Amino acid sequence: MPQNDPALAALIGSRICHDLASPLGAIANGLELLTLSGLVESAELTLLRDSLRGARASLDLARLAFGRAGGDVTTEALHGILAAHYVTKSRLTLDWRLTGSTSRARAQIIALACLAAEAALPRGGVLQVSGCPAATRITATGTGVTVDAALWEGLSGDTPLPVSDPRHVEFRLLRDCLAAQGARADHYHTADRLTLTV
Repeated sequence: MPQNDPALAALIGSRICHDLASPLGAIANGLELLTLSGLVESAELTLLRDSLRGARASLDLARLAFGRAGGDVTTEALHGILAAHYVTKSRLTLDWRLTGSTSRARAQIIALACLAAEAALPRGGVLQVSGCPAATRITATGTGVTVDAALWEGLSGDTPLPVSDPRHVEFRLLRDCLAAQGARADHYHTADRLTLTV
């Protein structure tokens, strides 16, 4: 199989997300049936619901960030997907200030940029998304901002990205998506803040 075909990778990502959506829906239905049958609310049921909510949020974000770019995504839908993802992350908070309408391709870029900026906050913090979809700024603020110079310089296009690592695939895909639109990423950081503009 070709290792450098972004269209094929996006189709595979979309297929995986599609195949996982049905079992998650079945689990949700099962939990609802348990509740309707009179099962007493318990810590275990709460844990299952919270885990299901987190899995669905991760799946929706993965579908947007790593799936095939097609169809429309409104700015409100993008906010909803990212908010659902970050509400399940106890150490991260999303501060949404983005205004204006967006395309599916730009929504994918913004989602990938958020994931890249999230990597700079190993101890948690705040991700602020501001500007407009055509010129979006993601500011990651927290204690001990950690920046892998090779990844960030590669993202900006100044140097090649390091060998692909599944833990950082968002950097490669973000750079490729930006290049497809004739755009690039710019970033700067301090000890407690990283700002990424896409």
